[in-house]
Amino acid sequence: MNMNSLGYQAYKKTQVQTADQGRLVLMCYDGTINFLRRAQKAHAEKNFDSRNELLTKAQNVLWELINGLNFQAGAIAYNLESIYNYMIRRILDSQYTDNVEPVNEVIAHLQELEESWKTIILKQS
Repeated sequence: MNMNSLGYQAYKKTQVQTADQGRLVLMCYDGTINFLRRAQKAHAEKNFDSRNELLTKAQNVLWELINGLNFQAGAIAYNLESIYNYMIRRILDSQYTDNVEPVNEVIAHLQELEESWKTIILKQS
């Protein structure tokens, strides 16, 4: 690993460790969208091993979002759990049917959620 890679990894680690909860959620959405777009590219290039690895990474981030939900917050947490579970199922559909349309749908949902979180964070600032 070169010095630039090590520096970038240290920067990202610090960014995550110092972020508030809302910004962490945004980072998760951004990371998931990134994994899904890279999976779309891998699919187009017929690199199915890479595609499946990237789709699994996207699912793992969604599982982490579920694990981080505070169900004492009420209905919003349960609604987010349902949305995240739906997205995981759609990603699995994409893997098993070799169809990128479910991935496109999940990206669209994540972009909507990301915009909503950005609005919430801006109002709190």
